Amino acid sequence: MVDIQLDELERASEQLERKALQSLHQHCLPDLRADLGLDLIEVEDGLIACSSTDSSILLNRVAGLGVHKSVTVDALRQVQEIYASRGIANYFLHIYPDSLEADAQQMLDGEDFDKRRGWMKFCAKDPQPRTAETELRVEQVGVDKSEDFGRIVCNAFGMSDLSIPLLASLANDDRWKLFVSYDGDQAAGAGAIFIEGNMGWIEWGATDPDFRRRGSQAAIMAARLNLASEMGVDYVFTETGEEVEGDPQHSYKNILKAGFEESILRANYAPSQP
Repeated sequence: MVDIQLDELERASEQLERKALQSLHQHCLPDLRADLGLDLIEVEDGLIACSSTDSSILLNRVAGLGVHKSVTVDALRQVQEIYASRGIANYFLHIYPDSLEADAQQMLDGEDFDKRRGWMKFCAKDPQPRTAETELRVEQVGVDKSEDFGRIVCNAFGMSDLSIPLLASLANDDRWKLFVSYDGDQAAGAGAIFIEGNMGWIEWGATDPDFRRRGSQAAIMAARLNLASEMGVDYVFTETGEEVEGDPQHSYKNILKAGFEESILRANYAPSQP
């Protein structure tokens, strides 16, 4: 066994992200689940998210593996087998530092996997009300406008149109609060926060390419943090790709500007491509 270097707050953020991922699957209608080839499978302490018809990494990733127990070769082989059985050739395997047993690390460093850009997690403690200037109108939307939310997110992240109602279905879970920015009646940007107890998980921030540099994301981030503050949330978490030399990484800088602090870097591995 290895010593996993995660503190209590980082484990709490992982548990919150796990519940947010489960919610995405739980509120998907059966017919849509079948069309997307959607599945969520537990292996050890991880969740394996699958979609056999939408190749997006956001729907094909392994979260939580190694949070409570060390990652073994057997667990990695189960991950490979599950994705292979569904014909899924590309996915992300999230791995925390110091969670891998020696032979599991050797397997990830071998020919089967490639290391990709990691994701940095952030935490904002005791979020305070914020303002952000924009000409766009930011609304918290319900079921009636949730398709606007789903369309912006799917377009921004290269997901298939089939996944639009999947994202829209988050409006059916009271723990999710969905926001959309508008230019008149046209949706420009989107973002969501999942709130349970005194913690919030910020996810699905996206902007239509035609509306970039108009303050949408800053305004939607402020709206989510303001709501979290109003609801008495003590900790808000989010994540984005790690800083890489030569990449301006606007999302990373915007998160820091919004009052978040870096928490922990999560490494990403993907199956080697022929």
